[in-house]
Amino acid sequence: MRVHVTIPSLTTIGLLLAGATTAQATDGHLLHGVGAINSAMGGIGVAMPSSLLGAFYVNPAGLLAFDGTATELGFEMMKAERGIATTVGSFAGTTESRSDFTPIPALGWSQELMQDRLAIGVAGLGIGGFGVDYPADPNNPILAPRPNGFGNVFSSFSLMRIIPAAAYQVTPQLRLGAALNLNWASLAVDPMPVAAPAVDPGPDGVPNTADDRAFYSSATADGAFGIGAQLGLQYAVTPAVAVGLAYTTPQAFQDFEYNAVYENPNLPNYNTPRVFTFAMDVPAVYAGGVSWQPGSAWTAGVDAKYIDYENTAGFEETGFNPDGSLRGFGWKSIWSVAAGAQFRPTAGIALRAGYNYSDNPIADQYTMFNLPAPAVVQHHATFGLGYLFDNGFGVDVGYYRAFENTIAGPIQGMGGAAPGTEVKTWMSEHSILVGFTFSPAGAGRGVAP
Repeated sequence: MRVHVTIPSLTTIGLLLAGATTAQATDGHLLHGVGAINSAMGGIGVAMPSSLLGAFYVNPAGLLAFDGTATELGFEMMKAERGIATTVGSFAGTTESRSDFTPIPALGWSQELMQDRLAIGVAGLGIGGFGVDYPADPNNPILAPRPNGFGNVFSSFSLMRIIPAAAYQVTPQLRLGAALNLNWASLAVDPMPVAAPAVDPGPDGVPNTADDRAFYSSATADGAFGIGAQLGLQYAVTPAVAVGLAYTTPQAFQDFEYNAVYENPNLPNYNTPRVFTFAMDVPAVYAGGVSWQPGSAWTAGVDAKYIDYENTAGFEETGFNPDGSLRGFGWKSIWSVAAGAQFRPTAGIALRAGYNYSDNPIADQYTMFNLPAPAVVQHHATFGLGYLFDNGFGVDVGYYRAFENTIAGPIQGMGGAAPGTEVKTWMSEHSILVGFTFSPAGAGRGVAP
């Protein structure tokens, strides 16, 4: 056992995560990978970790792949392009969201103990989110100033996780890992449709007619804590081939609670206080993978994940309640598949590439309900390279492109879909990642000794 680096404090991890803003995630609302190495290889790591950060994110059994003391620091700059096109009869318009680069930090540390049979570690990761910033647009029906449209539509969701984890070498071929997931999330949506709107009967004074005016309240950012766990195993079938399984439990969160006001200027309760809540958890993830390492130069793998949105609070239902509030996002459970490879032409140089495909969780008919969360990208191409110095210090860079995908459905009201209407939304992403690794004992090893 070799000890060279002291554990970074949780305060340091907290400061790193405090700098993260909204991540526009790629597999549903979760990142396909974390860090320059793991992301550049498509996010693989269930059977054998591509990086220390990948082990914390995908399968904690992989902590034993890193000799002695290991540290990895990652920083990602992601940019998403999003847009809405709406048609109501002959009235049609298109609007693009404001798009800025989003910083996403990550930090992990691990240490081997007990003659290298036990590894412990801790990580702080930004792992997901969504967000839009559409201006009010009189030329776009759904973004027309209220009450004719929603006006400005803004959302910001960030998901961050601190992960204490451990892995144990049961036999020379079998590793087991476990992690505690300590989550924090922030959510803001304006207008927020999960609270009943303030409705007045309109100029004709008759309720439930076409000229009724409805105003949803704004939900400024509120934070919530969540907790869950992750279990994983890795098994060496041969010295070159390994398989892995991992299960991340549903992450149970506190309800988001918002101090808001009634925003209908035509009612006597205008601008008076109201409080409402929204329950939104993070889904369970089931993962399996196979890796192949025929020698020191090549590493390759394929992973599959099932993300269970259909049984997760906040995502499992949609449609309107009788009071006009929205039940939830209504996402489908999805599969994602990742493939990645690394080639080392020399001991110091690493070339990486990967591909990640994710189902789209949003059905076309629910497009309007998901304007604040257009998580519709599916195909991701990933690339990266790294250089490892003789002292165990490494520098890595990565890039991925999530190609544009579009969904479209009708404008929905209390009475159902409005004839002759269409809401279309699209999204694409690209991201640049930089990482730094330090492992004085070496670059790590596979499942078999």
